[in-house]
Amino acid sequence: MSRRIARSLIGSPAEPEMILRRVVPAGPADVLAACTQPERLADWFGAVEGAPAEVGDPFTVRFGDAEAARGRVLACAQDGFGFSWTWQDEAQSYLSVRVRPAPADPHDADSAPHTELTVLHALAEPDHVAGYGGGWEQLLDSLADHLGEPGASASDPAADEAEVIERWRSMSARPLEIRWHVPATTDRVWNALTTGEGVRRWCRHHGQDVSIEADAAPGSGFRILAPSAGIVLEGVYLMVDAPRRLALTWRWQDGDGVTEDEAVDITLEEVEDGTILTVRHTGPWDDDASPSRYQEHWESALADLEEDLTGA
Repeated sequence: MSRRIARSLIGSPAEPEMILRRVVPAGPADVLAACTQPERLADWFGAVEGAPAEVGDPFTVRFGDAEAARGRVLACAQDGFGFSWTWQDEAQSYLSVRVRPAPADPHDADSAPHTELTVLHALAEPDHVAGYGGGWEQLLDSLADHLGEPGASASDPAADEAEVIERWRSMSARPLEIRWHVPATTDRVWNALTTGEGVRRWCRHHGQDVSIEADAAPGSGFRILAPSAGIVLEGVYLMVDAPRRLALTWRWQDGDGVTEDEAVDITLEEVEDGTILTVRHTGPWDDDASPSRYQEHWESALADLEEDLTGA
């Protein structure tokens, strides 16, 4: 299975949010042009009818002889755009596309510009996660091919799409969700979750040699090293909405290997006697072993967080 696309599933069981990130071989302006100009969209996406250039503009997209998808532009910015999406008789969903320059290859001074493209699809029908996952990944490969990436399109699209669909299906099948009450203000809990010093105060059950790099901002990374425990945890912040929501990718490495396609979505709800945290962790888990193991880890970590903030 191709690892060119980074997959994350956040949101709630009823309203899942798919996030796909891919680096493509072109500058941000060229990538946005390929995603907005009808004549270029026809080369890799579909035939666009209408002139979707400003907020409020409607459009349709036809994929060969299939029924058309309908949409309307909801947001326009220098780094991307957002739009509504309705396919056949499904409930309306929402998409956003964002671009930013990808880090240059430090080993290649003459490397061409690359762009990290992020697609977020917020669904109203959770049963469509797997189907859209396969479809969007195939289209992102087509976009990369359109932009000149050698071998971007799969050699066996049908087989690759089936494998990707199964991957997304497993990511949505066994979400772990934990609710935890902390008798502290939402601002204090947020600070403990989103700053290096805040995390360092309660993330201590993996040994005294833990080092932490964390400064929550969309697109930035975090890294927690616990050498004595043989653990490396790292990821990228996907959503930072202070002090209510924090979503991030989750890549855990220990003696058993490295995880892929996992994500954590944390929401904070202020209540009269403190804060309710809801932690939702997803991954491509084929059985209940992984969520059960993570539940133990999360309950231990949340107990340490509560102890730090309350002095219990």
